[in-house]
Amino acid sequence: MSDDAEIHGGLRALVLPRRAVLHMGFVAGVSAGLGHLATAAQRSPRNADVALLNAALALEHQAIAAYDAGAGTGLLKGETLDLARHFQSQHRAHRDLLVEEIRKLGGTPAVALASYTFKGKDDAPIEFKTAEDILVFALGLEGGAASAYLGLLPQLTSKALLSTIAGIACDESQHAAAIRLLLRQQPAPDAVVK
Repeated sequence: MSDDAEIHGGLRALVLPRRAVLHMGFVAGVSAGLGHLATAAQRSPRNADVALLNAALALEHQAIAAYDAGAGTGLLKGETLDLARHFQSQHRAHRDLLVEEIRKLGGTPAVALASYTFKGKDDAPIEFKTAEDILVFALGLEGGAASAYLGLLPQLTSKALLSTIAGIACDESQHAAAIRLLLRQQPAPDAVVK
């Protein structure tokens, strides 16, 4: 299987049913998807970091599309919409940084899919009916991304990438904390992020 096919197959596996997202099962899905891609990378140790960074890049492409979908509903207003746009701009910065690192390693960056469908029950597309629906979905994405980046750290062979990946993980955690505040939840529910 080609690297692109593995990346996009792993990404498709990350788009989970809405019920799973609502129960924060997204974290497990992201970890499983990255685990699949890490296994593929181990078959070619020379390209292991490129494959791992491309998996992270695929997640950033998905996050950018998710914020487009949420903002495009018209349900987010005022400061909440501004915050969503800010987070999306940071995902674009993550994307650009990952593209740069992949190219430095001699790899080819994964490209975004032509379109993304976020699925819910019975494999049907999610329909956002309220701003809270969007925020709950975004919380699942951000929490899953933070965990996914933490999961990349011990797998990277280039120690020079550690601070970049750890910094992105911290940013994803900040996004999740801010969204929890908007949902009137405890912003830091656990002493240790997993």
